[in-house]
Amino acid sequence: MMNQYTAVGIQNVSRMAITRDDYMKDLESLAISIRYAVWNCGLDLPVKLVAISEGGIGGWCLGGGEEHLRIYREVAPEIPGPETGFLGAIAKELGIYIVASMVAKDPELMEDRVFNIAFIVDPEGRVIHKHYKTAFYQKEPNTAPSDIWDLYLRKYGDDPVKLCQAVFPVAKTEIGNIGTLICAEGSYPEAARGLALNGAEIIWRTQYPEPWMGNGMAEIQNRAHAIFNNVYVVSPNIGEIYFPGGVHKMSCGKSQIIDYRGNIVSQYLGGGETLVSAIIDIDGLRDFRVRAQWQNLIKDLRVEEYKTIYDAAMSRGGIYPKNLCMDEPPFTEPEQAELVKHQINKMVAWGTFTPPKGWEPYPVSPEVLDRLRRTGNL
Repeated sequence: MMNQYTAVGIQNVSRMAITRDDYMKDLESLAISIRYAVWNCGLDLPVKLVAISEGGIGGWCLGGGEEHLRIYREVAPEIPGPETGFLGAIAKELGIYIVASMVAKDPELMEDRVFNIAFIVDPEGRVIHKHYKTAFYQKEPNTAPSDIWDLYLRKYGDDPVKLCQAVFPVAKTEIGNIGTLICAEGSYPEAARGLALNGAEIIWRTQYPEPWMGNGMAEIQNRAHAIFNNVYVVSPNIGEIYFPGGVHKMSCGKSQIIDYRGNIVSQYLGGGETLVSAIIDIDGLRDFRVRAQWQNLIKDLRVEEYKTIYDAAMSRGGIYPKNLCMDEPPFTEPEQAELVKHQINKMVAWGTFTPPKGWEPYPVSPEVLDRLRRTGNL
């Protein structure tokens, strides 16, 4: 039997969780949308994959410093837990894979730290994949692998292959090999390339906030990921998000599914609760990868050449500071803004950024500079 099926991206209305119960409220609404999607979109081919947007379950519990610790103690769920168990029951009932994410904790990895975690639930109801968001935009003070890099080295060792598989894991399933990228980390071509080199055939890349959905930036990134790596990109975006208190909400939208040649095969441009749906042809992708001469580009990577880019940066101490959260929670939003100043100063000093006439290096708060020193980044 050919490995073709329907995939659905759910664009749902969610809420910013302020209590643990808010996660389950979103899931109860999502259950209706998922069942409808499988019932209706299966008229083409049976639905085997349902993807939910980042933020679609509990929104984003955000806070650095002491607020980060409070969220860890009082709000953030664990994976697996009751929330993934709820999705697992739906996956088992419908015979589907579900891809989603939550702002969650993982005390087995590290206590007192909150992560943004993508996960996959299989048709048996099991969590078969967890991926920890590797990069954030400046308004999201959660923990990334590089923030606790020494812990990763202790856990996985310094073997490059094992480390790459730990940071960019891929679930090998009967419906294809699935990798996950969350929002800001999809802004970096290296993240999608890491998944592709680990075998990904489908990349769930969600979402992006406005104005970068409306101005086309997220679409450009996702189509480029698809072309450069010969992968399907399933990209559901949050439809609307209720702010804490549940009174005011903001719309987003522009969910898409993109094929392995970079073509948009399904999209919904508006906001609100809806879905996108497309046929995924894994056999066609695999055939193209092994028979094409040119646009199966990953086979021709001249890694010795590209490695020099990152070797050069590492020889100068790296770019984004590592190990910032080994002993302390993530920066607060004002502290993160100070770190941005430091990073820009560094790029100017390296000659990477050429500043306009009259520009002077930014002053950076002593507190942030002190933390950079304590973590070995100055």
